[in-house]
Amino acid sequence: MKKLLIISSLFIFNSFASTIEAPIQGGEVKILYPCAVAETLPKEKPQKLTISFFEKGKSGLGDKGLILRHRHSVEEDDMTLKFRPKNGTKIMVDEALFKDLQSSRLGDLKCEADVTYDPAKPLITPTCGFKSEGKALTKDHFELLEMVALKDQDFSQLRKVDVKATKWKLKIEDWKEGVSFKKAPSLEMWQFGNECLFAVSAKFYGLDSASTIMKQLKKLIRQEPSPLQGNKTGRVLQKI
Repeated sequence: MKKLLIISSLFIFNSFASTIEAPIQGGEVKILYPCAVAETLPKEKPQKLTISFFEKGKSGLGDKGLILRHRHSVEEDDMTLKFRPKNGTKIMVDEALFKDLQSSRLGDLKCEADVTYDPAKPLITPTCGFKSEGKALTKDHFELLEMVALKDQDFSQLRKVDVKATKWKLKIEDWKEGVSFKKAPSLEMWQFGNECLFAVSAKFYGLDSASTIMKQLKKLIRQEPSPLQGNKTGRVLQKI
């Protein structure tokens, strides 16, 4: 009996040890502005692209926190599957699969935080996604599902919505002075149906710096953010 208890205890210990919290080392802060603001900002050369989102309808991938997206332009052509928990909590992953996807030759695994603007308190949402070149799902996309305990998803009969997007880099000579940006902030406009969304974003490295980056980004733009903030992708998926 004592031997059985020892074996059982080891099994329980190993089961818990195989699951870890996905390490979030950085991400992006994002602020939505009226689309008219885009005309007032100095910008680098634009990049035009089409972003296609796929969903199964009212109760499909999104209900499980999954986002399937294909981006196509002259410069890029990639398929991304993301897991973004709807309650915004931490992401628990299978440790072995996480390490395996980190060294994937088919694409890139990225776990980061999306920090969206709110006058009271920014909303922090962790995300893990796998991106590969081309427009086909690879075995490592499915391994991502297994990594977050969501394997055996049905990707048949998907519906699609296309977003016409334009991306720029903010063109301000002194954007590095007195701020913590590692790269020039990005501008992105999405047009779908009769809607237009315009977001300004900046990368951060370390969650403790996100609040500072958000304040500096808002100060840099010098415009009033849109009254309705939130995630652009969620707004698009409501159309499916």
